[in-house]
Amino acid sequence: MQITPIKQDSLGEQVARELRHLIATRRVAGGTPVVEEALANQFGVSRGPVRDALKILAAEGLVTVRGRRAEIRGLTEKDIDELFSLRHMLESTALGLAMDRDPDTLLAGLEAALRQMEAAVTTGGAEAFAQADSRFHSSFFLAAGHSRLTAIWAQYRPSIEMVLRSSRETYQDLAPSIGSHYTLADLIRAGDPGPALHELTEHLDNARRRVRTFYAAEVAAPAS
Repeated sequence: MQITPIKQDSLGEQVARELRHLIATRRVAGGTPVVEEALANQFGVSRGPVRDALKILAAEGLVTVRGRRAEIRGLTEKDIDELFSLRHMLESTALGLAMDRDPDTLLAGLEAALRQMEAAVTTGGAEAFAQADSRFHSSFFLAAGHSRLTAIWAQYRPSIEMVLRSSRETYQDLAPSIGSHYTLADLIRAGDPGPALHELTEHLDNARRRVRTFYAAEVAAPAS
């Protein structure tokens, strides 16, 4: 029996996750200098994991590193637009491949994600809903069978999840968002890529506008 070992997040990935959350929610402002030694002391780790975390966040465009100096970039409207345009390019390609290559695996993944969304709506859990949302869209890549496409998605998925989670912290009603996912799933189930891809474009553009509105109204104020 061939078993893939369970991967545990490294300390660097854990530090990156915490910093990503602080950046996405503007608890740390853009332009803030990053001091490795100070961060290491705050997180209770050595400077190595902090350095690894900064490399991860620099690759995601959230931190600027110049030599030994690092600075928080934060999220701008341009960053949000770029994240969503990248999502569209990746997801539309993956969805087209998945519908052609392995529709059964695709639909099973979508249905599991929708059940997770329903549970989150019942409990009002914005974080759980964001995770289910990400799982829904990740189903495209699992069924597409394209390893390099999946690798690019995996690199940016944490940033996308954090943006979605942060913007949904203020949602009082998650039900409308799940409705758009059911609409997209129904079109995918129908098997015609044209309408499904058109709906995906609308779906992502609506999400982009909601995230931009959130950041303009809630996050543009000075960080505290």
